Order: sequence, then C-alpha cells, then structure tokens
Amino acid sequence: MSTSDEKLPLSVLLFHAAMQRRMSLADFAAVLGLSVATLRSYLFEAGSRSRMRSKTVEQMAEILNIPANEVRERAELIPYDDQLFSEWLKAHMQGRFTRASLCTATKISDSAMKNYLNGQTTPDPDNAIRLAEVLDADSLTVARLIIASELRRRGVELPSAPRHERAVPVEPMPEPKPEPASTPTATTVDGATPTPKSDTVIDEATINAYNEQRLLNLWRRLHPQGRRATLTYIASLLAEGM
Repeated sequence: MSTSDEKLPLSVLLFHAAMQRRMSLADFAAVLGLSVATLRSYLFEAGSRSRMRSKTVEQMAEILNIPANEVRERAELIPYDDQLFSEWLKAHMQGRFTRASLCTATKISDSAMKNYLNGQTTPDPDNAIRLAEVLDADSLTVARLIIASELRRRGVELPSAPRHERAVPVEPMPEPKPEPASTPTATTVDGATPTPKSDTVIDEATINAYNEQRLLNLWRRLHPQGRRATLTYIASLLAEGM
C-alpha cells in the first residue's frame, strides 16, 4: 500500500478497487460473494463492518492486497468530512463541461447526472471512474468524496479533515474586465508626451494580476503529474537563464 492511502478507511479502498475494475456495486458484490445490500451496508453504514465474517475479511484482504488484520483495523475508520461530491462535481465542470457535454463524454445518462449534481445520489464505481478520467481527477479522491457524501446523507457525523488531506477546491474563473476606452494622447506645448497618469498604471497592474490568477487557476486544474511536469519545465528554464 502507498503512503497516500495509509489512513483511508476500508470503505474507500473497496469502492476504489471496484472503480479500478470498472464494476458496478452489484458486480463487485458478486466478486466478494456478498449481496449488493450487504456490500452497501459495509460501505455506507457506520458500525455495520464489525459483523463481517472471516471469509469476507479474507476475500477483501486478497482483493486489496493487505493483511486480514489490517482489513479489520481499517473497517473501524470512517472518512474525514469534506466537500460534498455534488459540489465537487459542479466545481470541476465549471468552464469545461455542460451537463449535456459531460454526459456525452462519460456515457452517463442525463437523469443520473442530474441526480449527481443535485446531491440526490452518487455514482456507482463504474460511473465514478468515468467521471474521474474525463475530469482529470484523482480516482482515490473521488472514491473518498463519494463515501463521505453518502455517510453524511445518512446522518453520520464525520471527523474534520486535516488541512493537507482536504480536497483542493477548484476556484471559478474570474470574469474578464472590460478594457478601458482609449483616449487621444495628450501633448504639451513643446510636443513632448506627458507622463502617464497613475490610473493607467493601476489598470495595467489589474490586468497583470488577472492574467496571473487565470494562469494559476488553469495550473490547479491540471492532473498532479501535469502540475509537477510544469514546475520541472519552469525550473529548467530558470536554470538555463542563470
């Protein structure tokens, strides 16, 4: 297991394993030898995991490639409180996809997508992995947000997340400011161009700040590997200029 999922609950790891296999909960339950209702209770009902049979624990340990005793330890954990999946989905669609275009890209029905966006339901693992891939999102984060959202919907109180473990919100793109109307260049009696007034300097600073913020927002939307590659490229350019 990697350090990134060291503290993740069993429910999140199971849901993510189903995502990686592109399975619905019903199909994944069959792999585990469980009914879909039983699997849902293990994923979305706090306290039900203590009733797992030894055979079920061993099957989960094999699928997750972790020891059986770790399965039982992780079964006692619940995810941190975080952004609702519906809010996360809306933020990642903004400026990139409409509901119709995202349905087309993911091959998810419009009625299902509408329910995801309204927070009425969350996607099964097979649809969740499609959303993660199309939106260039970390699949483990998507699994964690779905489990946490379902637990909250059932009235389970979740612990607060440490700052470094919270999902990074996607900031909305700022609206571009209208360019100031051009005015004729004034000249002095001797024909020299006068020094620009301070409000012109402020306008340029505002535009520069907007461009920097826009680039930062675009960079934040990159996949983590893309962000690291961008930083590496910038570092190499700085090294060449020294």
